[in-house]
Amino acid sequence: MPEPGRFAARPQGGEVLPVLPLGAGLACLGLGIGALGLRLRQV
Repeated sequence: MPEPGRFAARPQGGEVLPVLPLGAGLACLGLGIGALGLRLRQV
């Protein structure tokens, strides 16, 4: 049985929240690789 205080502070739809930082990190990584590719192409 889970502890009652463990999930009490979690808002509705809290399962989606951990996915957002992962997606933002992947987007930033893609933008960084794209910017690096553009810099290498201009040289």
